[in-house]
Amino acid sequence: MNPTAEPVTIALASIPNSGKTTLFNCLTGSSQSTGNWPGVSVEKKSGIFPLGEYIVTLIDLPGAYALSPVTEEERVVRDYILNSPPDIILNVLDAGNLQRGLGLTLQMAASALPMVVAVNMMDETRRRGITLDLKALAQHLGVPVIEISAKTGEGLPDLKEALYEVIKHPEKTRIPHISCPPLLEKAFFQITEAIGKSSIDTRLDHTFLAMRMLEAENQNQWTSNEKVAALTKKWQRHLKQSLHTSFPVVCAGCRFNAARGLAMEVLGEQPIIEDKLSRRLDHIFLHRFFGLPIFIMLMFLLFQGVYGLGAPLQEVLSVAFDRAGSWLSSQIMVLSLSAGLQSFLLDGIWQGIAVVTSFLPIIALFFFFMSLIEDSGYMARVAFLMDRLMHRLGLDGKAFISILLGYGCNVPAVMGTRILTSNYSRILTMLLIPFTLCTARLQIFVFLTAIFFTSTIAPWIILSLYGCSFVAVILTGFVLKLFRIGGAPEPFIMEIPPYRFPTLRSVGLRSWYEMKDFLFRAAPLIMAGVLLVWLLSHMPTNVPPASAATWAGQLGQILAPVFQPLGIGWQETVALIFGFIAKEIVVGSLAVIYGGTDLAGLMGSHITQMQSISFMIFCLLYTPCVATIAAIWSESRSLRITLISLVSGLTIAWLTSFIFYQSGLLFGFH
Repeated sequence: MNPTAEPVTIALASIPNSGKTTLFNCLTGSSQSTGNWPGVSVEKKSGIFPLGEYIVTLIDLPGAYALSPVTEEERVVRDYILNSPPDIILNVLDAGNLQRGLGLTLQMAASALPMVVAVNMMDETRRRGITLDLKALAQHLGVPVIEISAKTGEGLPDLKEALYEVIKHPEKTRIPHISCPPLLEKAFFQITEAIGKSSIDTRLDHTFLAMRMLEAENQNQWTSNEKVAALTKKWQRHLKQSLHTSFPVVCAGCRFNAARGLAMEVLGEQPIIEDKLSRRLDHIFLHRFFGLPIFIMLMFLLFQGVYGLGAPLQEVLSVAFDRAGSWLSSQIMVLSLSAGLQSFLLDGIWQGIAVVTSFLPIIALFFFFMSLIEDSGYMARVAFLMDRLMHRLGLDGKAFISILLGYGCNVPAVMGTRILTSNYSRILTMLLIPFTLCTARLQIFVFLTAIFFTSTIAPWIILSLYGCSFVAVILTGFVLKLFRIGGAPEPFIMEIPPYRFPTLRSVGLRSWYEMKDFLFRAAPLIMAGVLLVWLLSHMPTNVPPASAATWAGQLGQILAPVFQPLGIGWQETVALIFGFIAKEIVVGSLAVIYGGTDLAGLMGSHITQMQSISFMIFCLLYTPCVATIAAIWSESRSLRITLISLVSGLTIAWLTSFIFYQSGLLFGFH
């Protein structure tokens, strides 16, 4: 590096729950972008910020406990360090959990890359009466160690100054020595010597590279030198025969022994002072009998906050777009267009923009309240409470929150899967959420049950549909787990952080970022889906929109033989196609298709009770709306996972409706 305006890359690394994301938001603000790491669905987040004459790109690496990969996130961190080493590593430690975090710190320091250590949450540590000898830590690691509080901004100027000095005068990190069994030391020495004699060009320390190669099943991904690869394989076989446990486990033991000793030196003889507030609150929130009811009550309040405040805001936006649409339709410029172009502009593009915008209040409120829960420390307690139930599906307890929120709206629930710690949990949860009975589907069911059933029976039908939804989630979860659709389940390490007061800045930044992310990643797909359905329902141009003669109507009649065994006519099939835009418009599309003012009377004379229930079951389980599909694609970045969601929904919906309807006919019901 030289003192020019060249970009500098800093990798932000820590174990989970160390305040890494809060620090990332503090340093980069809203200058963030997201994507996915190559080949996986783990989110890649980066941001930029100026530092003197430099423009720094800050890479927010996934939370990882070690570079010896067990989870997808740890594999991402290891591959990034080995394949594209950053200019500097910014390692974040939790001041109240030094021993656990120092294991990763020692591995990062062993890479020999320039490094700065930020000891976070120092304000909480001081309140508990604990003092840390950070000079001793800096001396042992040979890197700058800065005390900060990312939540309050304390120490951030000192951190930036330390980063600037390391950029200006980069020095190779002094490699901390970790005592290992003599056999391992010998293996490291020989492989390191072979790497030194080879033509391998790397900024990484050769011993660090030797350790990573010994952990890997395929050495050729890290070196093309046959001699080095052959020597590593030879040592792998020898270590496997000589050690009574695996090589990574032995290394982890050595590393954490060193971390324990270093933590004891930094803490001195101080006893660990218990966080009395957290202990008292845990007696309430984790109570054997009252913990679950309290959680349900808090989730109810969360629902009320998200949808109680979000629905009126959605209504305001809907009215605003309707009025703006009416105003646009009366403008001379629009009136001068042909009828087809007017419809494309107002019913296609404008309707698409309205659909996208309608989700913004719910998404903003959802992530606002979720940030409060997560930053306060209660999210970890939820994972603990629900872990036993969700463990049967191979999920951690936090997945229950996303699935539960799907009963409000699938879109923010799918986006909320990013709070889950493993790739397996994220994929499996986002595939289960579309089977929840969201409020949009509920509108259809309330309307149809009012037509076909008495006021005493209708509530039981809706309750049965909720039960059907719950069973579908559980059974589908077992099937997906059996076929390992989301990959192999990953070990779940549960961290229980102390309770904290969230800051408005952190919560606000998270909400803003998620809204922006939705607009840039999901909105284009929603627009495309709306325009596709408009095209099907308005072509050819010489027939009435949404009639039997349109492409949508013709498609419904083509598909009639497929839906006939379910008791679903072509008119309802067309409504299901329109429901792909949003489930709320299914009822409106039925009114257009039947072409009369008395929709209840027309449907009542055309459809039996059995057919109506079969139609509702299909509505419950079939392909979710385009916004949910867009969210699944946005979060998974996988065409395979998106197609699985589409196909599994259609298949399960068809089979369930078929079994219900044909069984009813068999038993003499009509």
